[in-house]
Amino acid sequence: MKKYVFFLDIDGTLLNNNVICRKNRQAISHARELGHLVFINTARSSFIIPQKVRSIKFDGYVTSMGCNIICGDRQVYGVSFPVAEAAEIFDYFNKSGRIVHVEGEDVSISNEAETDLFPVKINSGEELIAKYPDRHIPKFFVPHILTAEEQKKLRKKYTFYQHKNYAEFCVTGNTKATGIKRVMDYLGIDMKYSVAVGDSINDIEMLECAGKAVVMGNAPEEVKQIADIVTCPAADGGVAEGIYKIIGK
Repeated sequence: MKKYVFFLDIDGTLLNNNVICRKNRQAISHARELGHLVFINTARSSFIIPQKVRSIKFDGYVTSMGCNIICGDRQVYGVSFPVAEAAEIFDYFNKSGRIVHVEGEDVSISNEAETDLFPVKINSGEELIAKYPDRHIPKFFVPHILTAEEQKKLRKKYTFYQHKNYAEFCVTGNTKATGIKRVMDYLGIDMKYSVAVGDSINDIEMLECAGKAVVMGNAPEEVKQIADIVTCPAADGGVAEGIYKIIGK
């Protein structure tokens, strides 16, 4: 039997309107029972992955757009911003009066009021350095549309995505695709048995690099164009449909 390794995006793919449908849970469990492996591959840092996602048994996690990789209980890869650089980025957005979220693997920080996802509020990069000098911080989330000049500069220096109403970026050289490649190398499994499942522009690299590309029916057309399989929308169990089309039901 072919042994596939599935890499699932969270938002708009596995999770839709903060709900994971029962079909998806069953399909993941079924795939693993048959000996296939299922990983999460998300732009979220580990700290802000919802408990409802963690309640499902996975074989590992690729988080922060490939900057952090867990296989089983072992961290096999991790990279982060130097704390001084993270502080400089924080100050740039903070001083311009914009919200900025700092996504660490074991802490989540913001310059706005505390929330469930970002429970720690700080007021300056200096405070970030003083309180969190050794934290693994690989990613930033800015809930704004950045200027064309800002986007250009950030793309030159980091892995950067401008979405419809927010921007996100991480340590350069890392994407969801590099995360898949590192996992497959670690497992010693040929890339042709990797399956990327997603819906967003930050999934494009992983969909292009994987052996099979599964795209949700709710994805933009530019993402659907690179799919091997286009499923029903995420809310209707798109993940489950994609898994079953590959391994059988």
